[in-house]
Amino acid sequence: MKKTLKFSIISLIVFLAFCGLFLFSMPCIINNVDAEITKSSATISIGSPEDLQAFINGYSENASDCTVLLTKDIDMSKNSVENTIGTSEIPFTGVFDGDGYTISNLNIDFSNTAKDYVVPSYLGLFGVTNGATIFDLKISGVTNITVSNSPNILAVGTLVGKAQNTTIENCDINATLNYVDNKNQEGVNEENKGIKTINAGGYVGELVDSTIKNSLYRPDSRNGASSFSLSSIFKRDAKIGGVAGVVQNSTIMFMVSAPRLSVEIASENFTGTTYIGGIFGTISQGNSKVINCVVEPTITINNNYNKTIYSGAIGGYISLPAPYENNISYVYYNSSLMAFGDTTNYNANNNVTSVSDTIISHKAGARDYFESKKWNGLYGDHWDFANTFIIQDNNIDLQAFQGDFAIRVTTSSVSVDDNIIILLDTNEAGELVPATNNELELTSSGYNDTVQIKFKFNANVNAKIGKYYSLSSLTLRSGETKTVASFLEGDNGYRLDTMDDYDRISMSTINDEEETIYTITISGVTNNYTGLYQLNIVANKFVGKFEYRLFAKDETTEIDEGVVQTECYVYNKTGGNQTSRSYTIDDMTYNNSYTIATRADSRSIYEFRGWYLETDDGDIPLSDADEEGGNVFSNSDLSFTFGQKDFALTDNFVVYAKYVDNSCEITFDFDEGIERIVISTNEDAITTTGTTIKVKKQSNVKMELYLKEDYSFDVQRFLDIVSIYKGVCERVDDGSNARYYQFNLDMTQLNDPSFNNVLNLSFETEVEDTTDWTLIWTIVGSLIGGLALIAIIIVVVVIVKRRKGGGGGGRTRKASYKNMYY
Repeated sequence: MKKTLKFSIISLIVFLAFCGLFLFSMPCIINNVDAEITKSSATISIGSPEDLQAFINGYSENASDCTVLLTKDIDMSKNSVENTIGTSEIPFTGVFDGDGYTISNLNIDFSNTAKDYVVPSYLGLFGVTNGATIFDLKISGVTNITVSNSPNILAVGTLVGKAQNTTIENCDINATLNYVDNKNQEGVNEENKGIKTINAGGYVGELVDSTIKNSLYRPDSRNGASSFSLSSIFKRDAKIGGVAGVVQNSTIMFMVSAPRLSVEIASENFTGTTYIGGIFGTISQGNSKVINCVVEPTITINNNYNKTIYSGAIGGYISLPAPYENNISYVYYNSSLMAFGDTTNYNANNNVTSVSDTIISHKAGARDYFESKKWNGLYGDHWDFANTFIIQDNNIDLQAFQGDFAIRVTTSSVSVDDNIIILLDTNEAGELVPATNNELELTSSGYNDTVQIKFKFNANVNAKIGKYYSLSSLTLRSGETKTVASFLEGDNGYRLDTMDDYDRISMSTINDEEETIYTITISGVTNNYTGLYQLNIVANKFVGKFEYRLFAKDETTEIDEGVVQTECYVYNKTGGNQTSRSYTIDDMTYNNSYTIATRADSRSIYEFRGWYLETDDGDIPLSDADEEGGNVFSNSDLSFTFGQKDFALTDNFVVYAKYVDNSCEITFDFDEGIERIVISTNEDAITTTGTTIKVKKQSNVKMELYLKEDYSFDVQRFLDIVSIYKGVCERVDDGSNARYYQFNLDMTQLNDPSFNNVLNLSFETEVEDTTDWTLIWTIVGSLIGGLALIAIIIVVVVIVKRRKGGGGGGRTRKASYKNMYY
């Protein structure tokens, strides 16, 4: 039992120790400054005067390295504080993020009546900072600092008493510093009545190993000047600067300072020396820099007792060790004052420039004036009016304090009837709905905010219309157009070329089953991105290639165009170019109509069979009529509207006219009596028997048959065998006895499937008998006639002789001749 109890107690102690260690090491976020602030606090949010008062008055080591975030503008006119953020013992080492908000009318009261109370040496919103960062903070109105029992050395600043190893950036102070020393207050310890020196600045009393950049100091003239009454309390020196009283080994760059300083020597007993400057009172250390600054001070000095005072537009005094040459350079200042009150230890000729006109006040070309100055390449090429500064209300301002930057969005239109792009707004329920009048206005786009412009393509026009149109460019409020150079893969972001910082604008998509939502994201909004945007829509251009292709009789085997010589054409009917082997349209856009035609030469053996769309899954025949009954192509003309019906394509494409070999193959067999055969559809005459040619299967093919001399051709016999002729005529060549026959053939009559477009034509001739039988028969007739005549003569002679013999000798001879006839 005792062992169990002992074990339980030890376990409980270990558990509690572990929990304590865990809680101690776990960072937390303190949103209520009334809560106890621990050393490990990460962020303290301040959003009211009470929050700020509680934080400053309760400042302790536990808050020294916190991040302080302002969440609202804070007016401290009804609240005062009795402490600073950071002291000599516990300097502030954390981050103070003003987030563009303003602290106004700050009252710091150190007029404690206790004799043993000594005022801290460093006074301001921050007393002492070391390794801290302060940015995006604005202080306005009048900052009242009231003290008594002052120490021997006092550093006073509207923002920081003493800044060491600190960065101050994007801050805007337009507050007047009202410093009051109740040196004669009753009951004050005599030893602490006076101070030997005071270092005072509009930003910082003492700037040591620190940087101030991209900031403004220009107190409102309505609040008067920052006044310093120098009396016997000041035993030695007064160093007063528009930005900092004392600068040691520190940098001030891209600063606009327009201080209003009033210094009065109020007592003859004042024994010190006064240094006054528009930027610094005194500057020392070789690495100290004042670069790319503009200063326009208003300095009023009332030297009643002729004391030593050094005053300059930039600084009062440059002390040893002086900054290196050119470390104070490219500073524009009002020439009504000298640059420096005392340059004993410094060469003033180091690119410090004076101008006679008012610099800070707005004038024509002011922005161009500053942007064109490449003052020092080591510390920034030019004034950044795109992201940091802005000329507004006749002043150079910081964009961080301009509040909201309104962004309005419209769209360009490619069609009078259709809104290709629909801008989307968010309703009270958080749903995306079409923006009124297709215009979008975003008024909550503050400095460095992120703005999202959402839109979609109008699905009512066509489900794939987003493929036919794209965002081509953005026109900014200045009228400058930023084109969309490419669509980045992976993050689906449009990248805008010619944009100084194009990564600030990106584009993404969200796809669902019904539609795609496009989002243009503008990150880090500045004045350069504010104003009217126009989403410029452009119709995507597609390439349509139109050509013809040749196929064999089976309609599936494609014939190599390079082997087969033919005369087929594809052309734009509007242009009328009828001699192209193919035709390409490079800028085909959605909803535009086109007419492409194809033709074949009259001698061509190929027959048009339709238009086909080439696809990876096989060629698709295009319909010859759309849903409404109108022709997509009529005969061989292809008329279509890109993006509709068969041409709802979202990529480049190839369409071809299909031609099929529908010729008739004729083989010619003939004997030696044929000289040549000429076919009108064939370029060469046929002179060799057994030759096969292709003949276009048409209704009128002229065939001429040329015979050799002394040969004949039985036309009727040929016609009885071949029944495809329409007419025939016989002609005789001039200058010879040869003949030729002309036949008009109708090849379309050969429709018998067994014919298969193959025809054999045989021609037989006979040798013609050219002997001249007239002469022969004349000779023969003459011979026969001559012989007959001779015979007749002989007979007559014989008879006559016989008769004469019988009658001349007596009665006996007559009787004998008479008996010969009977």
